[in-house]
Amino acid sequence: MRTTKLIVIAIIAIIIVACSSRKKSTTSTSTSTATVASTSTSTVSAGPAVVSKSADGINAPGNAELFTIQSQYKDVTMAQLNEGYELYTKTACVGCHNAKSIYKRPLDSWKDIVDNMAIRAGISDAQKDAVYKYVLSIKATQPK
Repeated sequence: MRTTKLIVIAIIAIIIVACSSRKKSTTSTSTSTATVASTSTSTVSAGPAVVSKSADGINAPGNAELFTIQSQYKDVTMAQLNEGYELYTKTACVGCHNAKSIYKRPLDSWKDIVDNMAIRAGISDAQKDAVYKYVLSIKATQPK
């Protein structure tokens, strides 16, 4: 009876650890390892977290986008990229049309697009800059 209770407790512990190690992370790229103690010690590796990107480039910015854009513009912050994302996907740009694919347009056309649309959308220069840097960060990390 006592052995059965220990086995049931060990199985429950393994299930709990296995379920908690399978949580998906959208911002981390580290490898996590969980060790479960039972009759013998076993290791369960969740592997690196994979951030999926949409086919049109309309993604929330992450660390890769921030790091990449900071190589060109040292003062860019994650808050600024998030503001650009919000303006592009939820307020300023979608007030007149659907969010357009960032990947389909060449990099050198985005400055004129943002400048022209900012006037129509009535956004400030700071907001325009946030949208432009958001788009640049997405273009810079565009899958090949």
